[in-house]
Amino acid sequence: MSEYDVRLTDRVRTRGPLKPDDAASFLLPVAEELAALHASGHAHGALSPAAIQVDSDGRATLVDPAVVAPDPAFAPPDPTWGLRPHPLAEDVWSFAAVLLHVTTGRTPGVDDTDRRKGGWLAPLIELALQVDPKDRPTMSDVVDYLRAQVAGSEPAPRRLSGLALVIAGAAVIVGLAVVGAALLLGGGGDGEDRDPSRSSNAAATRDNDRATEEATATASAEPVSAAELEEFARTYVSTASQDPQRGYDLLTRTYQQASPRYREVWEAIEDPQIVSVAGDPANLSVSYTYTYRYEGVRRTEDITLRLVQQGGRLLIAGASGRLR
Repeated sequence: MSEYDVRLTDRVRTRGPLKPDDAASFLLPVAEELAALHASGHAHGALSPAAIQVDSDGRATLVDPAVVAPDPAFAPPDPTWGLRPHPLAEDVWSFAAVLLHVTTGRTPGVDDTDRRKGGWLAPLIELALQVDPKDRPTMSDVVDYLRAQVAGSEPAPRRLSGLALVIAGAAVIVGLAVVGAALLLGGGGDGEDRDPSRSSNAAATRDNDRATEEATATASAEPVSAAELEEFARTYVSTASQDPQRGYDLLTRTYQQASPRYREVWEAIEDPQIVSVAGDPANLSVSYTYTYRYEGVRRTEDITLRLVQQGGRLLIAGASGRLR
């Protein structure tokens, strides 16, 4: 350790939160250190703002876990809730908690809505703060996401590696594929149940409802052409962006229950434009690529809607998405 020993805790306390772009650039080296550590099969295990040192040039680096005490406020939920400990995934949760702290000044758990105040980092923060370790991205996924965003926001000439430039132009959200669906269809996050028994019961109820709902729909289904599926996608995007409530009405009851943030998110989406669309009658689904503005940033995303027929009309029973 050098004599100059300023921690991220001090940086946020004295200078306040960072904007999303600045936070991403500032913490990308830390994310890369963690990803390299994970690649070797090891976890940090004590990640928090106090475990990140800021040198005299303003660069952030990890502090050896042997010389920093773990901070319970930046530790993931207690694995005794029925979830097995997973050290690498715990680091991912802690890194997201640090991102939340850096962009809002708060610690996780103070207010669930704070995790959505991180601008374009909010979807990443929400996904990485999932209670179940299996639902979190890997640290490598997090690095790819941050690299792509940082590369995309910097003018040439770039200081990033050639690999980062290639990644920036590709679909990098392998482990974050559900981010798009969560962002655009509003599922997850808000009101998450922290009691494992209630959460499990709720999930089981939703699964049963969905199975019943889809079985009923399938029994009365009529053939749907690719052209009809494609028209549905175009109409849906236009409807949801202009009137989120009418868009919400195009979701099945079960999917509505799983999408508490639907209206909030669609109200923030501006100027959606479908680039390409393809219907799949065999699977009663439709995939499309479109662009839109969200919090001032233009995004491109691939979406697949899984549909059912109810009462002679198509409804959305599920979705997946991938940001480019």
